[in-house]
Amino acid sequence: MTATTRHRVPLSDLDDLAVGRMAPATAGRMRAAERGRRMLMLRAVVEAAQAAPAGSGSPLSPLTTPLDLLMRVERDHPDVVADLLDHPGLGIWAVRMLDRLRTPQSEHEGTCALWQELGYLHALAAAAALRAGCATDIDLPVLGDGVPLPTLGRMALPEDPAGPGRHQVAVLQIPASGPARLTVADRTFSLPADPGLADGGWQPLRRVADGTLVLDDSDPYRDFRTAPQAATPLTPAEAGHWQSMLEAADAALLRRHPHAAALRATALRVLVPLPEAPRYRPTSASYNEAFGSALMSLHQDTGDLAATLVHEARHSVLNGLLHQLPLCADDDEGENGENRDDDKGEGEAADAGPELLYAPWRGDPRPASGLLHGAYSFAGVADFWRVERHALHGTAARLAHFEFALWSQAVTDALHTLESRARLTPLGKRFVAAMVTQAAAWEPEPVPADVAALARQEAADLKAVWRARHTHPDTEGVRLLARAWRHGTDPHTLPAVPSEVRTDPRYGPPDPRGELRRATLAGPGAASAHAHGGSYAAGRDPVLTAPDLALCEGDAERAAHGYEQILAGDPHAPSAWVGLGLALAAAGESAAAHALLHRPEVVRAVHRTLARDGEGAPPDVRALSDWVGRIPAVCGTPAP
Repeated sequence: MTATTRHRVPLSDLDDLAVGRMAPATAGRMRAAERGRRMLMLRAVVEAAQAAPAGSGSPLSPLTTPLDLLMRVERDHPDVVADLLDHPGLGIWAVRMLDRLRTPQSEHEGTCALWQELGYLHALAAAAALRAGCATDIDLPVLGDGVPLPTLGRMALPEDPAGPGRHQVAVLQIPASGPARLTVADRTFSLPADPGLADGGWQPLRRVADGTLVLDDSDPYRDFRTAPQAATPLTPAEAGHWQSMLEAADAALLRRHPHAAALRATALRVLVPLPEAPRYRPTSASYNEAFGSALMSLHQDTGDLAATLVHEARHSVLNGLLHQLPLCADDDEGENGENRDDDKGEGEAADAGPELLYAPWRGDPRPASGLLHGAYSFAGVADFWRVERHALHGTAARLAHFEFALWSQAVTDALHTLESRARLTPLGKRFVAAMVTQAAAWEPEPVPADVAALARQEAADLKAVWRARHTHPDTEGVRLLARAWRHGTDPHTLPAVPSEVRTDPRYGPPDPRGELRRATLAGPGAASAHAHGGSYAAGRDPVLTAPDLALCEGDAERAAHGYEQILAGDPHAPSAWVGLGLALAAAGESAAAHALLHRPEVVRAVHRTLARDGEGAPPDVRALSDWVGRIPAVCGTPAP
């Protein structure tokens, strides 16, 4: 295959990408760099496989056979091989193979045989030959009940009366003229002349949005989170629903968001469909070695789907950019984007890796690279809703105003954190500075007062719950405060109590109270209906429902009383402590609210210490919160 070349990123590309613009020349340079990266990965896999004794015993031809075929296709049809190198499954497969070939095979028990996984290269070469009309015979692995041909689709095999998995190898014959044939044991199947058409057992990949987006439900390496998967074909009804929703979402981008549409068309070309997500809780994920791809649930609202397309396209762009130059000086964690879990070991000390930071869209702490990923993606989301809210009416417009107000401020806060606390490279500083300038232009944009207040409450809620879950105050400082409370010490004389971030693995997603705020904007009764029958209730302690509803609907005193009752029985509950703080803020109890929204971990730890020391009854949570809130060294000065 063609040798890789040196790639460069002009500063103009960096500046444009920082604000979500991608010119055709920029797109071409980024895709060329990704192809070069994939070629190097492919070479590394072949070399590792040839050096691994575990690769012997394969019923397939040696890896040099598909590699030679790819080079033969490239000589006459370089565009076919270039497009194949763009295929996200190739990146996922290569990373998995390098890991599998370099670790003991005993660690991979329960997965399919190594030769079957290596045989994906045979399937890639076969797809290239089929697309180029290159006459050849090549053997392929059978996976599950079919034979996948990446970028094209799969041949579904009829049920074998002798049981599944009896036939493990198929042979694809591509003649100089006439239809290609796939032979499995004693049965032969003809492939359609146009691989985009379903015919017999052939199941083509579906192309939507004017052919620029592929719905991939068959590639075994479509999902980076799992081992190779069998196909889960969409039903015609499901496929039709996906197609209509995606085309409507793409049309909205083309009409009102030309820069975001161009970014999507270049950086998001393959969509892996996931089951439909509940309202207000969409699911999507991306991976740094699957440039151009995203996993995504089917949304219930076209606008939400369009926003998620923008979000994931930006993840893909930043992954591609980070493959060419570093933006964070301590980015050695293999960070895969805002939607991926940290790959840092559970038992590592807090200072063993980069500093962990608050990301408003996450329930867990993030390294700087993860925060940058999220800030970049949500900048696209904020800008989408900034424009979209003026094209919508009624409830839809109010929800769009809320999303803009929430995420524009979240991005601004995250960028401030990156500027002040992250170790950015010089180019990283330039990239973030351009984002800061763009975000500053959003600040004067008007938002209805009641919607803006709800967005501010949501932002305070997310941050305070995160603090309550993942920050831990100094033990000795907490004991000192507990003694001071018992002795009635003047809070103004007490010292500071530092806290440190230590990830609590019990908490992944952000607190779901925000779903009720969004439902509140959807109209009377919508919040109550969602609380008792929507995704909010899944996994939520039901005792939180009544005070959560009261809080989101504006009944501060009823909410505060409900949270106090919860804390009397379960003083651990982070969401109840923060809910109380929000209710007290609405009721005008500024000192107590300030403590619970800015240092909830301190209030909770002091309460726990006092309850354990056995000296009298546990303190009243509202009174203790008010007292801690009056300690300037701990909480600063509460706002009036």
